[in-house]
Amino acid sequence: MRILSVDDNVENRYLAEALLKGNGYEVLSVANGAEALAQLQDGEFDLILSDILMPVMDGFELCRRIKADERLCHIPFIVYTATYTGPQDEAFAMKIGADRFVQKPCEPDLLIETLHEVMAADRGGSGLVAPLGPAPEEEVLKLYNERLVRKLEQKMLQLEKEVEARQNAEEILRQSEKKYRSLYNSIRDAILVSTIDGTIIDCNPAFVELFGYSLAEIAGKKTGIFFENEEEYRQISAALNEHCDDPSFLHTVMHKKKSGLVFPGEVHMYYLRNEEGSLTGFIELIRDVSERVRAEKVQRDLEAQLQQAQKMESVGRLAGGVAHDYNNMLSVILGYAQIALGKTVPGSLMHEYLQQILDAATRSANITRQLLGFARKQTIAPQILDLNDIVEGMLKMLRRLIGENLTLVWRPEPNLWPVRIDPSQVDQLLANFCVNAHDAIAGVGTITIATGMVTFDASYCARHAGAVPGDYVLLAVSDNGCGMEKEILDKIFEPFFTTKGIGRGTGLGLATVYGIVKQNNGFVDVDSDPGQGTIFRVFLPRYAAKPDQVKEAGVGIPRGQGETVLIVEDEEAILKPTSIILSDLGYRVLIASRPSEAIRLAREQPGGIHLLLTDVIMPEMNGRDLADLLLSMQPGLKCLFMSGYTDNTIANQGVLDPGIHFIQKPFSRRDLAVKVRTALEL
Repeated sequence: MRILSVDDNVENRYLAEALLKGNGYEVLSVANGAEALAQLQDGEFDLILSDILMPVMDGFELCRRIKADERLCHIPFIVYTATYTGPQDEAFAMKIGADRFVQKPCEPDLLIETLHEVMAADRGGSGLVAPLGPAPEEEVLKLYNERLVRKLEQKMLQLEKEVEARQNAEEILRQSEKKYRSLYNSIRDAILVSTIDGTIIDCNPAFVELFGYSLAEIAGKKTGIFFENEEEYRQISAALNEHCDDPSFLHTVMHKKKSGLVFPGEVHMYYLRNEEGSLTGFIELIRDVSERVRAEKVQRDLEAQLQQAQKMESVGRLAGGVAHDYNNMLSVILGYAQIALGKTVPGSLMHEYLQQILDAATRSANITRQLLGFARKQTIAPQILDLNDIVEGMLKMLRRLIGENLTLVWRPEPNLWPVRIDPSQVDQLLANFCVNAHDAIAGVGTITIATGMVTFDASYCARHAGAVPGDYVLLAVSDNGCGMEKEILDKIFEPFFTTKGIGRGTGLGLATVYGIVKQNNGFVDVDSDPGQGTIFRVFLPRYAAKPDQVKEAGVGIPRGQGETVLIVEDEEAILKPTSIILSDLGYRVLIASRPSEAIRLAREQPGGIHLLLTDVIMPEMNGRDLADLLLSMQPGLKCLFMSGYTDNTIANQGVLDPGIHFIQKPFSRRDLAVKVRTALEL
């Protein structure tokens, strides 16, 4: 069975043709009534399925002409239209000879069923329509004009709505494009759009600002021009291949600007794909992460400095604890060795043996003193000093220390700011630096000591652990020796670390330097390169006051004049030799192993006590509280404190409170004599 389908809409023709062919019909489709008449002249058709509104010739006119033609009027005609204005349309279609009127859209089964009914009626002879006469023709034309006008009006309204909808859609599209372009141009990250082969298509203003290229300069070029080198470009290419199944990925490579400046760029790469999923290009979001990289490096450096500081603090606590126990034992050894030495004949074998013991104990005491210095537990008496005066006073001694092969150069800064530090600690700093410089120089060489003034801001201090913004006095010691590797620089301030051979160093010199500087609220740094020498810089806080007069230590061993000295010490092994030494020096000595016993003895003395010599850390009561109690009983009492490891009872972080007299354990006979005499006379 052969059907002629007439419709000006391509999609409608396609759908109708597919439906009819799927049900076993042979179908020929045309776009309007004129084409349909031409086909009817040349071929035989069993049914006509026609739309109404079409160009050239509409469906109503086609139906009238077919039904008016004796050769064609027998062919069943079905009107199939979407332009339905009311029942009058169907009535008019039937009046001009149509067999059925079907309104779009229509269920496929219903349309096929209608075709079957029409064909069945045609085979039964009830579907034939006679040609119209003249009178009906006028009526038909009138109705035709009315129907056609109505349909045209409806079609115009429909078209107007479609135009309005399209205009709205286009406006939405324009607004969307405007928003997209605005967003694209306002994103602060650089955006680069390229094809699959890396050809540049577009970029946003942020890209132009970051790289320095205009779009006109780079359009059509390859993206490789933005990378530092071929290796960086290969990295991003490898990452593209590795993440090809991902919608996007993040990678950091080195980029290059038009100016040649290289920077680390974080690339967020997105894949562009078409509707079939095929890759068509790339969108790159590039962010300059130079500041972040620098901040991360600063953070890593600060973490390393913090770990180093924590390590040094832990080692310091250990060193301080060890020094405390050793000092107590060394006090016993030194005390009895000095007493025994005084009972022997100089030049005798026993005198020599005791001298060896005394020398070894003294060297051991120096080592524990250095440990206390590193641990910042060494008790000191700071003074306000001009560092230039202290250094100049040591130059002669330092020249003897380094020997004749080395030249010592002194470069003082005039009008130097004052600092507050124990003068003996400056001696320790310079001695340790110069000894290390001497050992680093093979043959002849130069050691330079210089002072200066510098002010550090918050930015500098953020990069240097321990530094606090403010004014500092600089003490620098440099040499032109062998220098050091970086691995060594990271460890030089640790106690017992040394690069010297066995027997040439204890590894405590620079550890002592570290402790002294920290104890005085300063900081120290070092620069060194193998073969280029070394420079140590010590920065001590400026002190806003005039320097004090540094008192010279007396010579000889002063003796007592019968004054009463009360010794309070909970270590019996220390108490006895100390009392013997003071008795030999001409003092009247009372001893107590506990504070309660000392209080009793003080009350029982009719003539009073001239000096209290007490340990600081004891059971029952610390030395400071004991002194305050005895002072309330005897206001003129003089006090001298002794300890191998003092806490904050008489010193804040190792710095003596004003007016406090103190002697560090272990002490020599001479040191004890000088301290006792000084305390009594002041």
